[in-house]
Amino acid sequence: MSRRAGVPLVINDRIDIALATDADGVHVGQSDMPVSIARKLLGPDKIIGVSAKTPEQAKKAAEEGADYLGSGAVYPTKTKVVTINLGIDGLVKVCQSSSLPVVAIGGISTENLAEVMSTGLPSGVAIVSAVFDQPDVADATRKLRTALETYRRGEKSGGIRVDDGKAS
Repeated sequence: MSRRAGVPLVINDRIDIALATDADGVHVGQSDMPVSIARKLLGPDKIIGVSAKTPEQAKKAAEEGADYLGSGAVYPTKTKVVTINLGIDGLVKVCQSSSLPVVAIGGISTENLAEVMSTGLPSGVAIVSAVFDQPDVADATRKLRTALETYRRGEKSGGIRVDDGKAS
């Protein structure tokens, strides 16, 4: 289904499922499989993303061959148990420490999207609760899409463009 829509399917944490489904890639956390092993199993053409909360983790992921970073939680979130929220300053530090694309995640909503994107640094955002914790998922999705399209056009953002979400 994702291929028909032109959207890469990246499986979180489970390389076995990524392999079994011929997914486009896998995203691993700091305590999951190392990038080098994931790359050996998946091959050179699959996407590998790595969670990074610190500049050191971001640099290590880049050195090991990751394709992108997921960085957060930027704000408090109910999606995962988080001991540290990075905040905007932490996100900026991670983004500046690596040349890899960074996807900001954690507590991002229509209310704080402008703050995240106004840094001009993340390549995209991952949003869960702002959609799935809402009584009307379709309406919440429309509002977020409108906000993102506004930024793509450069309105309210000083020309900042939001990426299409595809890892490169």
